Amino acid sequence: MRWIIITDHIDDGNAVNFGQFDDESRHYQNESKVADTLATMATEFQLLDDDGVVYFEGRTRFINQSADLAFAPLDWAEAYGCTELRYRPVRSDEPWKTL
Repeated sequence: MRWIIITDHIDDGNAVNFGQFDDESRHYQNESKVADTLATMATEFQLLDDDGVVYFEGRTRFINQSADLAFAPLDWAEAYGCTELRYRPVRSDEPWKTL
């Protein structure tokens, strides 16, 4: 599953970290072309701590609730204290769903 972090709220909400995460290789890639992949990303997500504070926002192609790979962004963000992943379609007014 490919996913990217768009906004890092830990750094005073000012940092924009474009990075592409490829779960197959389990590493972070800084690429100038990562922004181009945003157009193909159909799902946005938030990574929150146990108090409900959003630490990171990102996008992925889709989230398959039955796949372990869907938790890859949360697995990565656990090191920062994140315990919850919420998602919805990009640019949607739908309420966030917890994975």
